[in-house]
Formats: sequence, C-alpha cells, structure tokens
Amino acid sequence: MADYRDMLKSLAAKAKEAADSSGVTGVYAKGAERARAFGQIAKLTLDSNRDLEELTRVYAEIGKLYFEQAREKPEGFFVPLFEQANRLSGAIRERTQEIDALKAQHLDPAQSTADQGFADFDAVVSQAEHEAAEK
Repeated sequence: MADYRDMLKSLAAKAKEAADSSGVTGVYAKGAERARAFGQIAKLTLDSNRDLEELTRVYAEIGKLYFEQAREKPEGFFVPLFEQANRLSGAIRERTQEIDALKAQHLDPAQSTADQGFADFDAVVSQAEHEAAEK
C-alpha cells in the first residue's frame, strides 16, 4: 500500500513539475487576469451608460427650463431651435385634438378605452366559443 501512495505522490509531483515547466499555470493565471479585466470593463461600461442616460436627462431638463424661461424672446442661435420646438409642439397638439375627436366620434362615451379593449376581447372569445360549439 505504501508503494501505491509513493507512486501517487511521485505522479502528483511530476504533474505539478510538468505544469510549472510547460507554462500551464502561467496560461491559467493570464486567462484569469483577462477574465477579471473583461468583467471590470463590462461593469465600467454599464456604469458609464447609466451616467450617460442620466446626463442626457439632465440636459433635457436644462433645455426645457431654459425654453420655458426664454420662450417669448429667444436670442441668437436659439431662434431657429425655438421655432422648430414651437412647430413640433403645434403638430403634436393638432394630432392630439384629432385623436380626441376620433375617439369622441367612434367610442361609446360610457366605455373607457381600456374597457373597450376588454369588450373586443370578450366578443372575440364569445364568437370563437360559439363557432366551436356549432362544429
């Protein structure tokens, strides 16, 4: 039994020596280091993207506040931008009025839009059940 243990110890020592001499340990260490680096890159990228989204939101808020403050008398290079913002706001307002008119014309005022979707779903289910019963 002692010979078996000696053989295992000898084999383990030779395997360790071969791994050390062949650079397997170095390759493993380098791979682990690269994996940690890529993990850190991913974390930093996510953090940067989160901060970029927050910065974009802050810029938008600054722009909105400035627009509200200088709406009546824009100056310099802001004039065409203010005109564009006013034109887009007007187009949105017109579409919203058209949507409201279409809703008033085509939807039952006693039934909300959400309820209308459920009513349509219920009608489809009832129709399908009726057709299945006939077959």
